[in-house]
Amino acid sequence: MKRMLFFITLFLWVIFFAETEVAGAATKILIVPGHDNEYLGTDYRGMKEADMNLALGEKLLKLFSTDKNFETHITRNQSEYTNEFINYFVTELENIHKFIRDKRSAMIQNLNSGEIVEVSGVPHNTPPQTVIDRLYGINKWANENGVDITIHIHFNDVPRKNRNLPGDYSGIAVYIPERQFSNYKNSKAIADSIFNRFYELYAFSNLPKEDGGVVEDQALIATGSNNTVNNAAMLIEYGYIYEPIFQNKKTIDVAISDLALQTYLGIKDYFGWNNVFKSAYFPHNWKSNLKRGINNSLDVLSLQAALMREGVYPPDGFSRNDCPLSGNFGNCTERAVKGFQRKYNLEPIGLVGSKTRAKLNKLYGI
Repeated sequence: MKRMLFFITLFLWVIFFAETEVAGAATKILIVPGHDNEYLGTDYRGMKEADMNLALGEKLLKLFSTDKNFETHITRNQSEYTNEFINYFVTELENIHKFIRDKRSAMIQNLNSGEIVEVSGVPHNTPPQTVIDRLYGINKWANENGVDITIHIHFNDVPRKNRNLPGDYSGIAVYIPERQFSNYKNSKAIADSIFNRFYELYAFSNLPKEDGGVVEDQALIATGSNNTVNNAAMLIEYGYIYEPIFQNKKTIDVAISDLALQTYLGIKDYFGWNNVFKSAYFPHNWKSNLKRGINNSLDVLSLQAALMREGVYPPDGFSRNDCPLSGNFGNCTERAVKGFQRKYNLEPIGLVGSKTRAKLNKLYGI
């Protein structure tokens, strides 16, 4: 009996110290959904970037908040910035301005001395002064509160004559501080880890200078312009707002869930805590036949993700930007279905019938 009590006591102490260690080592995450109810960012056919940023940020917050390895903060909610940040922007405004002046002055000195060389990057819009103050204020708050990783959430857009039509570019870009900045090393390592997760299913931006996936930048305040961020920081452009996957409520909801999940898993990978493939698109059960012409479909979206996992989507001769995950069954999907059917010795007809559905459900169903 005493021996049993000893082992029970020992077991409980092990659990206690393990939980204490996890709590003490919690990584502090700051989630910054880009723009706000005052400055909405871009928009397309009724879709507002600020709303999309917040939706993804809240899903990311939920993932991190259920993990004891992380302590997570978010800058705003459905109505406005959180009380903590509203108060900080007001009470610290003078100090934020001093912070900006001091950091700019130090950067000018570094540039003049040659310690840092100016590097041009992707052109960015100049935000209003209020937004500039808030962004630098967030950097200052992160420095003062021991944040380990800051994640700014955005969706991309490009200038064009007719804003009711999609632009020429697509795909994800992960911005990090330029390599001469003090927070470059950790930012790069974490961004690469997230990049590897995105690469499982998504296209990377084909905009010139963004087409490397992970993009160094000196000018973005979010990643530490003027060397203003101590911690790892990144701004993720989760795709272009006009991409087909974001144009339907059914597909956008699951896409945003998956993009949040891949971000979370990428950070877990960086710490060595996870390396198993997971996606919001799976498991999925296909119950109906699918053919060319079906659009805005969750079945087609999960089909495209499965075909990509099988190495047949996009089909030969096409890129992921040509054939992204979209939920639309077109030429790319039809060709890829034929490739899947040939791979598993099914008749290559390009239509998802009962035999093809059975194979998909066996591989990716519940």
